[in-house]
Order: sequence, then structure tokens, then C-alpha cells
Amino acid sequence: MNSRIRRRTFLTATGAVATATAVGDIAYATPAALDNASEYVDVQLLNITDLHGYLQPTTPSQGSVITGAGGVQVTVGGVGYLATHLKRLREGRPNSIFFSSGDNFSGWPFEVDAHANEPTVEALNALGLQFSTVGNHELDQSVEFLIDHMERGKPYPVSGRDDNFVDSTGHRFRGANFRFYTANIVHADSGRTILPPYNIEWVDAGLGRKLPIAFIHLTVVDTPTGSTSYQPGLRALSDLEQANKLAAQLKKRGVNAIVINIHDGGVAGNDYNAGTNPSGPVFQLAANASPDIAAIVTGHWHCRFNMMVPDPNGVPRPVVEAGNHGSLISEINLKLDPRTGAVIRELTTSTNHANTRDVPIDPELQYIADYWSAQGKKRYATPLARITGDFTRTPNASGESTMGNLAADFAYWDANQHPDGQADLALISVKPVSGSNALTGDLRYAKGTDPADSDGTVLFGEAWNAFGYGNPVLTVTLPGTQLHAAFEAQWVPQADGTEKFAPFAFSHNVSYRYDTSKPVGQRVDPAAVLIDGKPLDLNRDYRVAALAYTLIGGDGTKVFTGFTNPVRNDRDHEGFIAYLRANPVLTPAPLDRAQPV
Repeated sequence: MNSRIRRRTFLTATGAVATATAVGDIAYATPAALDNASEYVDVQLLNITDLHGYLQPTTPSQGSVITGAGGVQVTVGGVGYLATHLKRLREGRPNSIFFSSGDNFSGWPFEVDAHANEPTVEALNALGLQFSTVGNHELDQSVEFLIDHMERGKPYPVSGRDDNFVDSTGHRFRGANFRFYTANIVHADSGRTILPPYNIEWVDAGLGRKLPIAFIHLTVVDTPTGSTSYQPGLRALSDLEQANKLAAQLKKRGVNAIVINIHDGGVAGNDYNAGTNPSGPVFQLAANASPDIAAIVTGHWHCRFNMMVPDPNGVPRPVVEAGNHGSLISEINLKLDPRTGAVIRELTTSTNHANTRDVPIDPELQYIADYWSAQGKKRYATPLARITGDFTRTPNASGESTMGNLAADFAYWDANQHPDGQADLALISVKPVSGSNALTGDLRYAKGTDPADSDGTVLFGEAWNAFGYGNPVLTVTLPGTQLHAAFEAQWVPQADGTEKFAPFAFSHNVSYRYDTSKPVGQRVDPAAVLIDGKPLDLNRDYRVAALAYTLIGGDGTKVFTGFTNPVRNDRDHEGFIAYLRANPVLTPAPLDRAQPV
């Protein structure tokens, strides 16, 4: 469909004129709203997105400072303050609906991530969250983990060790009091959505009457192939096609108030309560989605905007995104016809409220945040394994390091714990061409500063912070020729005529020799690559284990493009912890897996 909206003028209910002006390929308008419209049913929509488990007030590096009108900067963040703002916004509003646009958890605070994201669910339960779309990070573990554990509270896998921790009330984790939805993430084999595609909320219209509002939930389409959420058994449908199809179905059912809640967004300037120079997929969706949809609430991009965007008929509707890490609350106010339940579009208003810290902190929510911070310190200090020497990222001339070899050995072990993930070898990028590095710390023999530490002891938190960025270990099939190309791809020509050395660490059953006197692409003789003592065979396929981020090219490595038969194993953090539990005493391996000719 053509996403360009022609310039047009529309009338409000009182005849007031609002003119849309073109910006890029999309026209924008702000409707005039009536303050006195008591004959309609008022509905308040309150939204947050991309909390990512940031329960405590955030720091500047975590996004605590945002920009408002006139460039004024505001300090925001923290669920204790969020609860107070929510209570104030909800006060006197019986038809208030509070929901999320996804990525509630799978965040980066250690105390949350290392407790299976259960702290975030406890906080959202206490905040009164009613439902959420599935964000890509909701699938960082698996569909089963999301449904069975996060929603229903089922131990997954070992209660009290890996999950089902005791919460701030003294109870084991019991799951979310809210539900998840998505209309466009489906099982690859059956084509059925992994969760219901929409939900219908009923609001009080007075005199015992109820009116329905439907929320169509959509997830960013690259979720099944994203580096953290990689799920070979899933695929994504078009968000626009699903939105329009479901809007038509709901309309036929007599639901005349419809909202899109999508975990995909865009960018529209710096002012958190306005929007300029918009771009991104949600603005194309907004320009083409059915006019029966009254509002579009977004996430994923960690951006902040509040705009009125014309639908295909030129009638404005709000398109909002509430940033990330608890920085904002998006509020949309709808007025419904009490007879039909239809949204009176020209009376719709929207505002983004900063989660400022100039209000009294809510004691219940802050207690939850503080409890989990304390639990995080205890979990960090839990002894996990012992080492007989240092595992560091310091490379030798061949790019090998003891920490890199340990990570590759873990990936090989992890893949071979899964019947479908059996691997011939494993590799880890230890100096990426670009992007992030999975090797994030060293494991030193000498004790650290934590009182629980001692010489040779690896604490849980030390292991967690030394390796991984929330990526799954994948086992994929590569032809022998492509695997050989991966060995050659460790030397990367640069635009200025130099070359960059971007070595891989290989598992203990691999050794090879290289000759840097030869041209790039001719430095590793296949006969000099030994896998389980046998030379690399260019005429056979190999099953290779590596992190998804590397295999899909997230770190700049393009040599693995076109891999086949992917199988997802464990996520790096949890898998590495399991590896250390299974191998409680580790000795650094000799650095002899890669040697010059």
C-alpha cells in the first residue's frame, strides 16, 4: 500500500479546524479536543515499554536523563516512583487500563537477570499490569519458558536453584498476574500463534452496560532470527497484514474500539512529549493500518515520542512510545460513543508523562526493588567452582587466550548436552570485527574484593559477568568449504590496505596451523586443520556450535551466512553456569590450538 498521505484538512466535533502538514512521506496533525464531552464514556490507556528489569532508579548511562520541550532535561526511572505516578494518573478514572508493549524482562541488572527475571514480574504484579505484548526479549529463553514459567510459575528447571526463588513476600515465584499476547509470531510447523493474538477489555458505560476495547498485539518481525531471541521453531507474519485482518474480524464481531500494541517503533526527535522528523517501521504501519484502529502504542526502539499520525483516510490517531527502563508513562484518553462503543476520534488526546523523582516514593515497590538488590548481592557471592590458575582474555600471538578457550570448550560441551544439538566442534569470536564481545571478564585465581571470595574460588557473579551477553548457543550445519572459509576469515582486509586480526577460539578437539606470509584467504591449509585428529574434509558437512550473535553476523562476521539446520541450545549465561557446576575444578588449557607454520 502507498504509505504517502496527502495533505488534508479535517473538522473536529465542534467544527474547529486542524490542518495536517507533510513531514517526509507522512503527514501529521494534532486534533482539537473537547474538554466538555460528558455524554461520552471516558477510557484511559496507560502504557510502559522496555522496562528490561530496571527496578531501581537508573543511572545516566542507563538512560536516567531524558529531554523534554525546549531541551529541558529531566531525571527519571525507578519502579518506586513509577508506582506513585501511576496511582496519581489513575485516581478518579474507573476505566483505566494499564499495559506494556513488551521487553519487560530479560534485562541487564544482575539481580534481575540472575534470578530468572522473576523480580520484574513481582514488581509488575504489584504495579497492577494487566497485559503485555510479547517483545523479542520475552523469547530469549523459549516459548515454554515464557508460558509455563513466567506466566504460570512452573519450576523451570530446578526450583530454588535456577528459578522459583523466594520473593519479597516470602513466597516462591507464582508467575505473572497478567497475560502475554502476539498476533504475528507463530509456530513454524503449524502456523498457529504461540499465544492469543488479541485481548478484549470491557469498560463501564454506566447503567450496568459494558463496552469492549480490543488490543491487537504485534511483535517485531525479526524476533525468530534475532541474536538473543533466536528460535528456529518460530516464524513471523507481517504485522500490517495481521493488524488489518484482525481489525476487520473484530469489527464484524461488533468491537468498535481497537488499539494496536506493537513491540516495534521508530524515532521522532528528542522531545519525549512531541515528535519531529519521524522514521521507522511503526510510522509506515501507522500510515497503512486500518482506519478502524484508533491508536497505536509502540516499543522496542527505546525512543520517546507522542504524535498524531493520520490513518489512510487522513484522520489523526495517536502513535506513542514510552522510551525504556521506566522513563515514561504514555497516556491516551479515548471517548467512546455510549451506544456503539466507537471511538470519537477527534476527541482523542495523548500525553507522555515523565517518571520523575520529585514525588514520594511508593514504599511497596521500593521494598521489592531493594529486596532483590540484596538478593542479587547474595547470589553474586555464592561459590560456584574452583580454578587452579588464571583464565584471562590476554591473547598470545595466535589470538588464543585461556578465557577464549574456556568459552569455546563451554559451547562445545553445551551443544553436546542436547540430543539435537550435537556438534563436531565449537568456536567463539574473541576479537569481533565489530559489535560486542562475549568475553566480558577474566576469572582470576587470586581472591577478589568480595568477602565471600578466596583464592581459586569462582563466585556465581564472577562467572556470570565474565562471559556472555544473553545469547543462545546454536548448533548449525556448515559445508567443509564454508568452515574452511571461517578459519581464513580471521584475517580481515581493511579499506586502508591494512588487515585486522579477528580470531576465533576453537574447542579443545580442534587444532590448526596458519601461515601469515601467504595472502589473506590462503593462510590455512585444510590439511593442517585437525578436528578430533582428522583433517578438515572439504567434501562433508560439519555441525558447528557458536553464539547466535556471531552466526547471524551481529559481530561483523559474514562468513557464516547461509548456515542450515539451526538448533538452539542453552543461553550463554545460564549454560556457562551449568558448565562450571558440571566441571567444578578447572585448569587453564595450554595455548596450542592455533600455531604458526
